[in-house]
Amino acid sequence: MSEQIGEEKRERRAELLAARADLDPSGERAIRLWSHVRAEASVQSAGVVMAFDSVAGEPATDGFVAWCRSLGKTVVLPAADRDAAEPVDPSVPDVVVVPGLGFTARGERMGRGGGWYDRFLARRRADCVAIGVCFSEQLVGELPVEDHDVPVDVVVTDQGRATPTHP
Repeated sequence: MSEQIGEEKRERRAELLAARADLDPSGERAIRLWSHVRAEASVQSAGVVMAFDSVAGEPATDGFVAWCRSLGKTVVLPAADRDAAEPVDPSVPDVVVVPGLGFTARGERMGRGGGWYDRFLARRRADCVAIGVCFSEQLVGELPVEDHDVPVDVVVTDQGRATPTHP
C-alpha cells in the first residue's frame, strides 16, 4: 500500500466511523434496509447466504438471519477474528452480504482495514453475488482504493439499491 493511499484510507475510515456512531443500527431504518436486501433476486433464490455478526454501528443482522433460516436457507458466518482462517469455503455461498464503513455506488468498499472480505471475495464463485449493506449516509461519492480492494456487485441501503458499474 502506498503511503499516500494508506493515509487517505486512515483518514476516510476515521470519518466514516465517526458518522456511523450517530446511526441506529437496529431501528426502523435497519428494518427497511433488510427489507430491500430480502427483495434482491439473488437473495430470494439463494440456498446458502453468508451473512455477518454485526458489530456496533452495523445494521443488526438478527432479523435477516432468522428470515433466511425460516425459508430453509443455510446461513454461514465469517470468523469473528479477522486473522482467522476462513471458516467458510468461498465456493459455498450463493450470496455474500458484506458490511462496511462506507460504499460507493460502483461497489467500492471501505471496511475496518483487515482485508478479510477482499481476500474472501476474490476467491468466491463467479456466480456468487456480493451485496454491500449500509445506511444511506454511508454511501459516498468516492473512496481510496487499491488493486487488491474487491468491489461488491450490489449496494443496498435503507433507501434501496444502488447498482455499481465496474470499469
